[in-house]
Amino acid sequence: MTDVRATDELDDRDVTDADDTAEPAEPAESAEPEADADEASSRPRRSRVGWIAWLVLAISVAAVVVAFLAWRDADDDPDRARAALRDSAVIDGTHAVETMTSMDYRDVATGIKAWQGVSTGVLHDQLLSVGEDEQKMLADQGKIATGRVVQAAVTDLTDRSATLIVAVEVTVQGKDGSEEPTLKRNRFSADLVLVKGEWKIENLQQVSVTL
Repeated sequence: MTDVRATDELDDRDVTDADDTAEPAEPAESAEPEADADEASSRPRRSRVGWIAWLVLAISVAAVVVAFLAWRDADDDPDRARAALRDSAVIDGTHAVETMTSMDYRDVATGIKAWQGVSTGVLHDQLLSVGEDEQKMLADQGKIATGRVVQAAVTDLTDRSATLIVAVEVTVQGKDGSEEPTLKRNRFSADLVLVKGEWKIENLQQVSVTL
């Protein structure tokens, strides 16, 4: 009996020792500190990106403002306005002279109407009075004339009037087409008047100088 109790006591001690020597399980480490660290490191990056975006936006706005002010100042520039007026006189005057030096015998009425459309003042009134006899005379000539301005320059310019000197080449072709077209070179002085935003010819004279 004594041996049995001793054995039992030894077994109990062994179990107790085993329990005492077993290391307690360590709790799982939380991922929160690492997540906090990532969030903290991302804050400076977001802050830098936001600052750069605002800087780019500010530069863009400043560029737009500068461009607007430059455009406004240029629009108020009298030299720029005068240059634009001169350019329009050259463009409209060139078209008007080419129209006045062109005629197709096959449709004289349309040609006369075109002349009236680019003229003003006394010249316009004279073209309005062109009758059937004059139109028949132009048709009987049997010619197709096409004017082309090869050089133009404004010599005098005001807000309402201008003088345009032009060199013109007029190609004349017969109705039967059997002859080679002839080329005539002339120089004209055109007095222009600004009418409702469009330059029109008030007087057209041929200059004696031959090109």
